[in-house]
Amino acid sequence: MKYLSLALAAMLSIACGGNDRGQEAEAVQAVSPVDECAPARTPSRKVLVSKGVIRSANEVKVFSRIEGQLLDVKLIEGKSVRAGEALFHLDDWELKGKLENSRTAYEQAQLRMKEILVGQGYKRDRLDEVPDEILQYARVKSGVNACASDLEFNRSKLAKAVITAPMSGLVTGINALPYAYVEPGETLCTIVDPKHLIVEFSILETELRRFELGTVVEVHAIAYNEIQHSATVRSIGTVVDESGMVTIEAVLSDCDHLIPGMTAIVNL
Repeated sequence: MKYLSLALAAMLSIACGGNDRGQEAEAVQAVSPVDECAPARTPSRKVLVSKGVIRSANEVKVFSRIEGQLLDVKLIEGKSVRAGEALFHLDDWELKGKLENSRTAYEQAQLRMKEILVGQGYKRDRLDEVPDEILQYARVKSGVNACASDLEFNRSKLAKAVITAPMSGLVTGINALPYAYVEPGETLCTIVDPKHLIVEFSILETELRRFELGTVVEVHAIAYNEIQHSATVRSIGTVVDESGMVTIEAVLSDCDHLIPGMTAIVNL
């Protein structure tokens, strides 16, 4: 009887263990069914989003080539100008005086040159027949060459008192005050071309492989977020900055509603 009781207990234990393992297997199968006919999943393509700035593809700084005092500045921000149009005027009173003096000096030098040639035996009314080497000697001795150079210099300097637009476009970044004294090379304003714009944005260096020259991106100016523009990458920076970013420029295909300086969102 003792041995019979032990045998029955062992059989019951095996039966219960088998049922537990069977229930666990059924539970695993219920949680993780395997469908051999289901297609393999492919990772979705990420959409890169970057913040950028709209800029003009053509931008020229306007500066003075000579020193002088600005006269009344009437130029306004955003004004449309044409190439060659006068933008600023410098006080030219002193320049005009120098030009007049140099003109007088040149005329006096020409008289001295004629006197030298007449002294050499040439007729006053036939000086066009003087040999070149004699004529050159008379020009140097009379100071005609030096006076002619000085006259041309002062004429050119007076012309630079009028500062003109180097190209057609919109005026921006005016940095000129009426009657202020300006130095050569000092920027007075900037002219931008509103018809040819680019978007400049930065990406992480890990995303660099996704871009190449000619890559097309989507651009949305935050001022007109509902309007989509397309732009084509024209340059990719060759330097990674301290933040691990690379600068990219893309040419916008259309510029409706866009102006330089706007903030834009760039999608790939």
